[in-house]
Amino acid sequence: MANFEDKTIPAPGDLPNVHADALRIFQVLQSGGVVIIPSEVGYGLMASSPEAIERAFAAKRRRPGHAQGLIGSYELHREIHVLDERRFEMTRVLVQDLDMGLGIVAPYQHDHPLLQTLSAETLDRITKNGTIAMFVGGSSLTREICKLNYNAGQLMVGSSANVTGSGQKFRVEDIEDEIKEAVDLIVDYGLQRYHIYGGRASINMDFGQMEVLRMGSCYELFRERMRKFWCVDLPEDPDYKVDQL
Repeated sequence: MANFEDKTIPAPGDLPNVHADALRIFQVLQSGGVVIIPSEVGYGLMASSPEAIERAFAAKRRRPGHAQGLIGSYELHREIHVLDERRFEMTRVLVQDLDMGLGIVAPYQHDHPLLQTLSAETLDRITKNGTIAMFVGGSSLTREICKLNYNAGQLMVGSSANVTGSGQKFRVEDIEDEIKEAVDLIVDYGLQRYHIYGGRASINMDFGQMEVLRMGSCYELFRERMRKFWCVDLPEDPDYKVDQL
């Protein structure tokens, strides 16, 4: 079995340090590296430079036409996405006041300067039918990395840290060796929170069309909050029904 300790943090005996670990991740991304990071919806594979994004894409054995997403702050979401103020208020309350991690899909500002820094191949992979998906919120580590990226004007492209089709991974030891071999840094914070949802990834919601694209982890919470605070009725989760709790 391969040993990846030399590129894994925290080292044995050390504790997680969100600020220091986020800075290390940010520096690796800036230098053109690929990173595995923990998130509440499983471990993710992150990259920023065109070359690193291509390396991550190849490691996952992604098929052409398979879209990827940005991982960003609420501020980046407001800058890049095109929505009315009511819908921006929805996303703000959900990801900031209620601490939800959420995949937000919406039309985007085609002329945004940060998007102009992407290669044509990367832009093609993160856009679909005139929209961009961006995961916003999540753990304190994810938020800290996104803050550093935003302040530096750096975009981060991410997807799940697994070979395509093999399912979300919630522990580093479950990630395929070929994925771990392809990265420059692994951040191992142990078993992640939403493993209890049977391997589901994040919720994906098209806020332009107000349509659920994926019922991910904690969807039953998201559905109830949308109905309670904005009177928006969404389809019921067939597996996690609130009235059965």
